[in-house]
Amino acid sequence: MDKKTLNQLIGKYDKRELLELISYIVCRSDASQQALLDYCQKKEKNKKTDNQEFIIEKQMKRHWEKAAKIIEMFDMYGGGPESDEEDAYDELEALEKLVNDNNISWIARKSILDELLAFVSSDNSGFTDYLVDIALTMCVQKNEKLYLADYLVQYANSYYRNLGTRIYLENGENEKFLENKKANLQYGSDYLELAEYYKKNGNEQQALEIVTEGLKKADGRLDELYTYLFNYYKKNKNTEALEKLYKDSEKRKWNQDTIARLMYQYYKDEGDYEKKKSALLKLFHCDEIKNLPKIYLECKQELTNEDFETEENGILQVIKKRNLPVYFDILLEKDQTEEVITYLSEHQQYTGWGIDQGHYFTKRLSDKYPREVIEMYWKEVEFYVGMGKEKNYHHAVMVLKEIRTIMKRNKWKEEWNSRYEDFRRKHSRKKLLLKELEGFH
Repeated sequence: MDKKTLNQLIGKYDKRELLELISYIVCRSDASQQALLDYCQKKEKNKKTDNQEFIIEKQMKRHWEKAAKIIEMFDMYGGGPESDEEDAYDELEALEKLVNDNNISWIARKSILDELLAFVSSDNSGFTDYLVDIALTMCVQKNEKLYLADYLVQYANSYYRNLGTRIYLENGENEKFLENKKANLQYGSDYLELAEYYKKNGNEQQALEIVTEGLKKADGRLDELYTYLFNYYKKNKNTEALEKLYKDSEKRKWNQDTIARLMYQYYKDEGDYEKKKSALLKLFHCDEIKNLPKIYLECKQELTNEDFETEENGILQVIKKRNLPVYFDILLEKDQTEEVITYLSEHQQYTGWGIDQGHYFTKRLSDKYPREVIEMYWKEVEFYVGMGKEKNYHHAVMVLKEIRTIMKRNKWKEEWNSRYEDFRRKHSRKKLLLKELEGFH
């Protein structure tokens, strides 16, 4: 509706009548209420009046109410539609921007904060991380931050309880930090954080005791604790303690990789060949699978030729047990390929996730074993054709191209032509397949 029409309709209304009209409109449309607030906020921008504060607080409340309605539903059911999730995040972002850009009273912020923290406590909506970020933005003064910390350490999950304790520490509440940190020691990082506090405050012995306790009691990975103790004993040249730490780690079925790696480097620096060799060989059993190729190369470089020849078979058997693809990679590099092609021929997997995914090994073996590889590929083609559907036919044709390349490279052109024509005749009724084969020979 243009201004001329509006002027003709309501141009003679007085202020009271215009207020009645605005009230009528905004009460019937959520979008109209938002438009009114946006208009008023724009008109009051940079005026720093009581009315401007009132408008901002109303905007905050509306954005929160819209978001909270969605979050409440997500919290009840543990999730919800992606479109609703995006809408909630839009409202939360608008709320956060208002908080960041304006000087809003604690009373107004706290009224929303308290409702927001209830969802942090239940922790079932999927919005917890962002809600905590907004809560941190809302709390500016020390007393406000401590208010948030009190809530987190009492009602939040373990991760955010730890955040609460850090807020205490950052704001000089050392006793509260110690009290709550000691009450919530669960993971290695919790013990380390407490140890760092004691160390920073000049009590290194207490820090050492805390880390040692964590090594016995902490859940999850212990890398940080092993590293702390290793560095402490090494700095103090306490070889006996290092040896004991390493020996104790061997009693565990996991969490040995970090200390084994540290001790390997330590023995290497110290020039102790036998202990270096022992630690390096241990890494094959406890280090991450992705590191096995690197450790194998280190053995070749660090062990004497005689020792490497003696140990290599045992090393390869450990690698074979832990990660067959890495084992096969090593065999191919050594040109010991018979075991690889035999295994692949006897364990064909066609669904895309197997050891030869993307023909990783068979492509590299196709020059030495062309016959074995093309027979495997023909089986794969028939498997995918048998499943039907356009995407499977497309895959089958891609494999056919690989077969054709190998056969022509080996001057088996007549055999290729014959087998390909037999293939087309066998599947002549599969129109989608024939469409994929158009222009292919």
